[in-house]
Amino acid sequence: MPLHVFMVAECENTAKMGEFRVHHVRFFEWTPKSIQCMSYNSSKQRLALSRCDGSLELWSIKDGWYQEEIIPGIEDQSIEDLVWQGTRLFTAGLDGHIREIDLVKLNTKKSCHSNAGPVWCLASNSAGTRLAAGTEDGCVVLLDTEYNVLEYLTRFDSQDSRILCISWHSGEDLIVTGGIDNIRIWSVSSGKAMQRLTVARTDKNKETVIWSVICLSDMTIVSGDSRGKTSFWNGRQGTLIKSIQSHKADVYCLAVDSTENIVVSSGIDSSVVQFNYIAARENSDWRDWVGTLVHNQHTHDVRAIQIINKYVVTGGVDTNLIQFNLSSIGSDVGHKRHSSENKWKRITPVPQKSLVKVAGDVNVILLQYTYHIEVWRLGFTQNTGNNGDILPLRSNPIKLIQLKTKGGVPIFCSSITQDASFMSYSDCDTLRFYSITLENLTDIQPGVSMKKITPATDSPPDGAHCMCFTSDKTRLVTVTSSSCVQICSIQPASISVEHTFPQLSESLHLLDVSKDDQFAAVADHDCNVHVYNLNSIQHVCSVPRQGHQVSALSFSPDSKMVVMAYTNQKIFEFDVNQMEFSDWTKKHSQSFMNAWLKRKSKITKISYNPNNHNQLFLHDEQLFCILDKTQNFPHIKRSFEELKLEKTTAFHICMKYKFLFHLEVLPDNWLVAVERPQLDLYSSLPEALKRKKFGT
Repeated sequence: MPLHVFMVAECENTAKMGEFRVHHVRFFEWTPKSIQCMSYNSSKQRLALSRCDGSLELWSIKDGWYQEEIIPGIEDQSIEDLVWQGTRLFTAGLDGHIREIDLVKLNTKKSCHSNAGPVWCLASNSAGTRLAAGTEDGCVVLLDTEYNVLEYLTRFDSQDSRILCISWHSGEDLIVTGGIDNIRIWSVSSGKAMQRLTVARTDKNKETVIWSVICLSDMTIVSGDSRGKTSFWNGRQGTLIKSIQSHKADVYCLAVDSTENIVVSSGIDSSVVQFNYIAARENSDWRDWVGTLVHNQHTHDVRAIQIINKYVVTGGVDTNLIQFNLSSIGSDVGHKRHSSENKWKRITPVPQKSLVKVAGDVNVILLQYTYHIEVWRLGFTQNTGNNGDILPLRSNPIKLIQLKTKGGVPIFCSSITQDASFMSYSDCDTLRFYSITLENLTDIQPGVSMKKITPATDSPPDGAHCMCFTSDKTRLVTVTSSSCVQICSIQPASISVEHTFPQLSESLHLLDVSKDDQFAAVADHDCNVHVYNLNSIQHVCSVPRQGHQVSALSFSPDSKMVVMAYTNQKIFEFDVNQMEFSDWTKKHSQSFMNAWLKRKSKITKISYNPNNHNQLFLHDEQLFCILDKTQNFPHIKRSFEELKLEKTTAFHICMKYKFLFHLEVLPDNWLVAVERPQLDLYSSLPEALKRKKFGT
């Protein structure tokens, strides 16, 4: 423990930057988790992915890779596979359960046990009325999902070994499974195996594991196995068409496009290989599967792969999502091309909602982890120094509180008052509330005491997904797990529900309360922003819908305006009293430069400078920006490099930090910047498969 405190002291520094001094915090030890599996919903343009800790993430593809929700994982509940059926999302895990996820409450809606041990894989029929699960006991289990149910239906005959992958034919009553040394084709109506395809071994004493199978509509079966081979089979005749040594190690995952003319594969060696079904020769009717190297941008195993429109999306142990343009490689099929020729982008695992809260009056920060909360007092320094100087710490940061949840229940949201006298957090079902007493906060060992405040028995608060204290500390405003705005009254010995507004949306995900405690603003995933009056207890207005989701919002210090950052990178300001956009927004809404609008990362926090209401502070994980509303916008074609040379434009950009988890302005012209450096973020990754590089 002393070693940890010593490292923390070394990782915080304060620097003078322009007119601001910065608390540079690097002791937030948030660690990303490897990606386990993915499933894409084409009708809603949403990608669901799971990570190795059992957490689920929902991404909006139409909003340019906006991370809509994170559903924290529950201990001992892994997610091995994901399947969409319409708007319903199902998961399968090694605890033997198939679960339907409630996408409003963000928890389990229904659950059904396989009665055949751990579940390794899951598939749906094309009608969306049945699920097939591959199990440890070596049998396929069918489940009924028609009419909004999730019920055990039947099980097929058992085979000798576990079923690791499964695919349901789109038109016929057939299921294809892969396991150890063989692929089986099953009749759904009889539950019996119709064919057994034997997969060869490289070594007679070493089993061949089939990790992934896909059944195409013409009964071509594609498999990826532990030999590093991608194989194509004639499912009707039970014969091997072609086997390609596409990888240097196990092929973990496969995907096929909507035309079924393109298949992609990847695995332990992290290379992504594309196979095109094309004419073998010019003017020939005979077609064949031909492989082309696509990219090699991952550093570790690739565990999941999807084709989304004309893009391939991959994820794995290095925790990143990689997207590249599939269409950019079609012109030279049959010849391996270097990956740098293909346009690609990396989507980092950094959460797009802040896990940090700042009690600015007392220089205290709250850090939210999955199963615990930490409260720290920031370090102190001398008030002298020049621009860019690293100022020496007079007192190191100190961990004041570490609060763990009971029973491995994950935390959804948390908050702390500006003077750190109250703190609250919530899991999916229960809100927990604490009063904190801090004494001699500037001493080397401050006095800390904490007391749990029990909820009122007649009107206990609901579990919450967002929460925010009012500045007078008499209320806690939450977005409940049922997506309702709720006002909780804080009493010395209890907390109770004062009012719950009627539900206007099933997807509220952002919340802020005005500085005068009169208004609350919420945003949903349908691109709406609603404003409530907390005194008159009524819905005041809705901001005109822009067609893009809001990624961050905040009230102005005078509580007259609410500023919103959208996923298309535009920033709008809304006058609550006039119920219209501000004059600044009307003037500049179409003036954002192209380089700004083309940015990949979403703005995760936006706020006003409390000392200058004409300045907006905003940041994503790559940069932070001071937007001065009194200055002119740069030319729409101006680049970031050109912007650095101009001192009189509205945008003042700093790219010093990576990865930036939180940035907040304090009233005394201090900034709190919480950063997780790239080396620290990925330091826990295992050793990757060694690849020989040219010249070594």
